[in-house]
Amino acid sequence: MLYRFFDKLDRKSFLHFHIWEFAYRSFFKEYARLFFRKAMLKHPIKTASGLMDYHRFVKSKKNLFPQYQKVLAIPDEETFADQTKKQKKSPLLGLGFCLKPIDPEDSTGSCPSGRANHECIYLEKGETQNICQGCAIYRIAKKSLELRCPVYIMTSAQDIAMDFLLPQIDKKIFPFAILLLCPYSVQAILPSLFICGIDAHLFAYDTGYCKDYKEWRLADLGTKEGRTTLSKESSEKLFELFGSLKNIPEISPQSFNREGNIFYPGE
Repeated sequence: MLYRFFDKLDRKSFLHFHIWEFAYRSFFKEYARLFFRKAMLKHPIKTASGLMDYHRFVKSKKNLFPQYQKVLAIPDEETFADQTKKQKKSPLLGLGFCLKPIDPEDSTGSCPSGRANHECIYLEKGETQNICQGCAIYRIAKKSLELRCPVYIMTSAQDIAMDFLLPQIDKKIFPFAILLLCPYSVQAILPSLFICGIDAHLFAYDTGYCKDYKEWRLADLGTKEGRTTLSKESSEKLFELFGSLKNIPEISPQSFNREGNIFYPGE
């Protein structure tokens, strides 16, 4: 199988790129065609510059693969912190739909808003049910409200491109992001973030995540039975990062307003 060959190229950091296997498998997929057409072809200079930055980033890391499974900042933690403070711009908080609770045998143990979608009764209505108290999306989104961070429940790669990546490369709407992803997605999304000019903190799930392209693709199409979680260490780092952003908002809003698939803190 050719994908094994391309996976070896990733592992060997061939030309200092870690996107060979994902690019090969994605070549004819709808999300790849969309990003290639509306980002790379439309913005060739930004694409070339971003890929060069990505190349230098991979080259500067001695062993990057273990970091895909933990916490990774691009271009680095100091730059992320300095730029968010300088621009007084709250980062977009991207949370995977796979964080939602699910119990195939008991609907009361599953997210009341459904799963493979952008919905959340807390974000939309400010309401909760008992099951919400144990949901990471609720706990993290509640904190993000204090920090005026827009919240985005991530589903498919195509939606992520339409809702987040393309608005940034076209209009610089989301220059900063905090994303919770499976390790495979962390590795795959890096070039796109560099191309679109996004400084980001990437937190990899500790359990329940997609381990390879086959599982990732099923989740991308909405089929994901397991529930993902962050490790205790990553959760602590996430809330430490939130603490460093406290100086951004002046007054904490009380609710979110939805625009498209993004929930923005409102008054």
